Amino acid sequence: MTTLLLLLVGAIVIALLVGFVRLNPRLVFWAVSLYALTAWEFPNFGTIGTFGGTTITVGDILAVALFIAATIDSRKALSRLSPLVVFASVLLLVLLAVSLARGISQYGLGLAVNEARGFLYVMGIVFWGVTREWAHEDVVWAEKYFVVVQGVGLCLVAAYHAARYGLGGTDDFVAVSGELSQTGRPLVSSQAFLLVLCAVLALRLWNRTNQQRYVFLSAIFMLVVAVSQQRTVWLTMIALALVLVWRAPRALRQKIIPFAATVLVIGLAIAVSRAANSNLVAEFVGSASNTGTYDARLTSWIGLVVQSLGGGPLSVLFGMPFGHGFGRFEGVGRWVVFAPHNWYVTVYLREGLIGLLALLAIIVPRVFEGLRPGRDVFVACILVCFLVYGWTYSWQWWTCVPLAFAFLDRKFPRYDMEAANPRLDDARLRVSH
Repeated sequence: MTTLLLLLVGAIVIALLVGFVRLNPRLVFWAVSLYALTAWEFPNFGTIGTFGGTTITVGDILAVALFIAATIDSRKALSRLSPLVVFASVLLLVLLAVSLARGISQYGLGLAVNEARGFLYVMGIVFWGVTREWAHEDVVWAEKYFVVVQGVGLCLVAAYHAARYGLGGTDDFVAVSGELSQTGRPLVSSQAFLLVLCAVLALRLWNRTNQQRYVFLSAIFMLVVAVSQQRTVWLTMIALALVLVWRAPRALRQKIIPFAATVLVIGLAIAVSRAANSNLVAEFVGSASNTGTYDARLTSWIGLVVQSLGGGPLSVLFGMPFGHGFGRFEGVGRWVVFAPHNWYVTVYLREGLIGLLALLAIIVPRVFEGLRPGRDVFVACILVCFLVYGWTYSWQWWTCVPLAFAFLDRKFPRYDMEAANPRLDDARLRVSH
């Protein structure tokens, strides 16, 4: 009786939440912000309880609601996505469902769902974002929201952590509360990555409005990312800068190159003159040169791939079921079981080579399309950032709303987004008359 009552309550909550996210999608943005701004202090935020031996979280309920809402509105996505993207997306969802079903049957509900959460959350929010009917003003509002709430908010979070705990390095950890020990760096990697995405959206707003404050905010975001000492995010930022120098509008390139040169000169001057605290300089040098963590991860990736090859052709093509685990040696004699810190390896292990190729078929052609002259390079930059970041980290679902933005227009958007909007053109005509 208790189980039936709980199921009934859960169904009612999910039904209400489906209605909320369809009628008031800004609720999703506030949920994303809650997770993004508290990821340092509360990495496992939102645990509700257990049911059937499985931990239930707020993220689980939200992901289910987003999937249902997206399914209801799925016809809207067909007109804005190419047949290749639709086919590859359906294939990814089918492989996910099959791997989860196999995992539940072999390893039980708890283990299977625990491993599948990362996939379910990411696919849920991207699926929801792509199937929504985004008006032009909705996209503009979302971009401003990310820049102001999440971008500025993460800068304040980083400043607070640096003031309270100091500016730690890659090997430093601080006690947060109870048994939780967190990195001494002011932002965790996903927060720093989201800040890079906020910088891209700020530049996109500047390109549309020509308001200089967005360039200033983008520069501030990049400086905070540099201070965060997240090396993968540094590489993401470098890749972003290269794409912008290559394909950004000329006016932006004229700002980026002097800014990058100024930051480089200041950094070299500080290092040479030792005007800054020598320990701080040593932290940055150590963060940039220490490859021990990457070497250990590379060893574990190779080990996991070799394990999958031993499972036979089906494991290679379709992956192992969720709940199988990620046990492997990382380095010499160090046995670890956590996820492999590589989105591509993780997708391959659970959805096989077919799933990995489907993922790349969705993103890579879109990147090349966005790098063509006259296209909206900022959308392509978002995709490039995800591709680079995924090499040493898994994608966190609360960073993936900008990823959905990259697929809202079947014909890749142009630089001048306002000129392409008929409602704005009509408004100009009315004013002129």
